[in-house]
Amino acid sequence: MRKKTVMMAVGRTHRAWEQSNRALALRMGIPESYTKIILFLSRRPGANQKDIAAHANVTTAAVNQTVKEMLAAGYLLKETDESDKRYSRLTLTAAGAAVAEKFRDAFERRDAAITAAITAEKEAELIALLDRIYDCIREELPEC
Repeated sequence: MRKKTVMMAVGRTHRAWEQSNRALALRMGIPESYTKIILFLSRRPGANQKDIAAHANVTTAAVNQTVKEMLAAGYLLKETDESDKRYSRLTLTAAGAAVAEKFRDAFERRDAAITAAITAEKEAELIALLDRIYDCIREELPEC
């Protein structure tokens, strides 16, 4: 049997969280492919499709298709970038913003329920450890 590693535990936890988010989107009647775009644009209104693709780690073509669907469904508005006419800026409509708010509320409730299982000190320690791992991965620190 393989030894369980920190990154195996992080990966398993991340997959469980993503599965839970997919189930939440389905219960809300929102296609899963819309979720990351809605949440991203709620934090970065006016982002373009290239920004979304980079954030979601998917191709621009995949984002383009989903954006077309979301425009037709009334979740997004698309405007030409004034400084560079080759780009379009995306923002949420009122319907898209309402979905984003529902997602955030659900995430906060689930996060609170999950972290209630550990003390505030353990939570702070875990966050600090995960931040350190993140820095090691993203910055390829020599001491890692």
